[in-house]
Amino acid sequence: MPGYHVLDILRLELKFLELGLYRARTAGRPLLIFQDSPSCPQYGAATCPNCALMQFAPSECRSEAAPCQQIQLNDARETVDSLYRTGTQEELEKTVGSWLMATIKRLEAQQTQSGDLNNVETSPRKLAA
Repeated sequence: MPGYHVLDILRLELKFLELGLYRARTAGRPLLIFQDSPSCPQYGAATCPNCALMQFAPSECRSEAAPCQQIQLNDARETVDSLYRTGTQEELEKTVGSWLMATIKRLEAQQTQSGDLNNVETSPRKLAA
């Protein structure tokens, strides 16, 4: 999304989640978290090469079709992908919501300290701390 900063996109994702929009169905299937979001530059496409969430995905997963599905959401190393396979929709939404809120809070604190969003640390190791 041109002109948007990562914080704007994370806030949009949180709002999308809170409104229950990922429970909607399209083409006979539920919307996929992050991948079927309006913040996705490929919105529903098979790949996401310019995704703002790419920076949160492990580097070894960035060439995958949907690297945002591999973002480590917690200390248990759960990802959107792993929760789709092993958890319920409620567990998935709760875990993603917690990750979004923690990440937003951390980035806002870093932005306040530095005064420059472009210098915010977004590596998964720093964000999990």
